[in-house]
Amino acid sequence: MITPWKHQVTISEEGAAIIKEHMMVYLAMEERTGKSLTALLIAEKINVKNILILTKKKALKDWIILLAKYDTKKYFSATNYHMAWKKSAKYDLIVLDESHNYISSYPKIGSNCEQLKLQRKKGLPNKNIYDAVGRLCIDKPIIYLSATPYAQGPQLLYHQLSVSSWSPFKNYGNFYHWFRQFGRPYTIEVRGRKVQQYDRCNQDLVIGTCEHLFITKTRKELDFAHDPVDKVHYITLCGSTRKLYNELIKEKLVFIDEFHEPLVCDTTMKLRVSLHMLEGGVAKIDTVENGKIKANYLVLANKEKIDYVLKEFGDTPALVIMYNYKAELTKLTECFKYAKLLQATSYAEGVDLSGYKELVIYSQDYSTARHTQRRARQCNKNRELPIAIHYLLVKKAISAQVYKTVSVNKRNFVDSVFEQEEI
Repeated sequence: MITPWKHQVTISEEGAAIIKEHMMVYLAMEERTGKSLTALLIAEKINVKNILILTKKKALKDWIILLAKYDTKKYFSATNYHMAWKKSAKYDLIVLDESHNYISSYPKIGSNCEQLKLQRKKGLPNKNIYDAVGRLCIDKPIIYLSATPYAQGPQLLYHQLSVSSWSPFKNYGNFYHWFRQFGRPYTIEVRGRKVQQYDRCNQDLVIGTCEHLFITKTRKELDFAHDPVDKVHYITLCGSTRKLYNELIKEKLVFIDEFHEPLVCDTTMKLRVSLHMLEGGVAKIDTVENGKIKANYLVLANKEKIDYVLKEFGDTPALVIMYNYKAELTKLTECFKYAKLLQATSYAEGVDLSGYKELVIYSQDYSTARHTQRRARQCNKNRELPIAIHYLLVKKAISAQVYKTVSVNKRNFVDSVFEQEEI
């Protein structure tokens, strides 16, 4: 039996009142404030029996553990978004966990969101994927859960809320129709052509239309003793690594001693990724074999970041290291036997790391939403230790650019903000 915090009980009463009136509620509380249990408490307070929880694959285990501890006479089922097609229409309440991540693309609708919205089509066999999924959310009350519902802008709310039959935007047939009312259109020039952009909206108008559905709480408001604090550690690359990095900036092509084929960066995206990987001592070189592209993941000799972590934090079970690239896991596994190694994107959301003393971000992805989610993994109302998130950066290099963009400027790191600067 699990005992809820006082604030979870209070918020669940507020949430139940909202969903009874509007058939939907959005728990936009900060990370680790107990949204999951609050959602279960809301379900207890309204007239439903069968509840389906959709979440990310990595968070599914925590939901199952929570449900095992939760004493209820109602029926709860949990699965990940990609397996939703296996569920029938027997549920009468849907919980959409981390909805910002899975159903919030723009301007076009994403596949997960589209499947949740599809209407049943007459004549389709019952086993058809669209027939099964299409009935999950239609005319069902919905509880949305996310600490970052629109980190890149309120345009992310249109598709999320459109899953509900009672969306406040239901009178707008598609995103483009909605954008004409709520957007601030502008164009950029790409290869001589003007291309319409959809990332600017009248935020006051958007939020004013749907804020009655939201419950927003911060950890500070809920009396958490500790909030995460960023600690930046600048790593000095050795001469050979720095030379390789700068050569790739200038020539967009380098030969690496460990491999016979060159590392070619013929696009800005490829250059960004390759430079980021070089900092961590790895590389990915694509070759063609039998007419097919093969990805070759290389573990390089340089260990500047690893040596720094071992010196400053050691190799202990109290340490978590988050990496971004596949080859980094291979490199880290060779040097760490006791520290917990987690992929920075897969474990940015929905997992509890409050039992670990230190969290080191070896490298991270380019999303500001996942940056915000990731740094809160150790937060817990019962945690006694201060929370410091350690970032390993190289001055002027791409890691420092990424951190400044996603953390300080609160924007995704994209090609347009990438500065091709030597170090």
